[in-house]
Amino acid sequence: MNGNDLFDDAHVVRYVKPTSRHEDGSVDGSAFRLRSGDNGLSVNWLEYFRDLTKAQQLDEVRRLSRLTMRRRGCLAELGVGATKQYSPELTALRFVHKPLASANGYEADPSHSEITGLPQGDSPQAALIGDLIAECIQAIHPAIVDS
Repeated sequence: MNGNDLFDDAHVVRYVKPTSRHEDGSVDGSAFRLRSGDNGLSVNWLEYFRDLTKAQQLDEVRRLSRLTMRRRGCLAELGVGATKQYSPELTALRFVHKPLASANGYEADPSHSEITGLPQGDSPQAALIGDLIAECIQAIHPAIVDS
């Protein structure tokens, strides 16, 4: 399915760093802004791991992540269809399956995907889209789980 759009009933998670969380634990829209030069926002497709429970899917995402996750960070979960249908400003978003090959000592990440169709940089439009996506978060999961 590499390069194909995820189905509307799919769910993705995005790592949110501690500085993009409010004191009440909610996620700031800045977590969903595209950095200059990037074409898409990295997320992980949970249902790629279809034979696993939600907890196991999240564990796989954590295990395969190439990011340094922090204790106060989180994994913000979005429903693909619900996000695109939330507001007219979000209908142009695409959730695209873009697996990562193994590289630089990292294992391949077959669940890696991207949100495309986002405005670049720190424009008012980018802030609005980021805030709207943040309003679509269905669940917040810990980035680090104690064993």
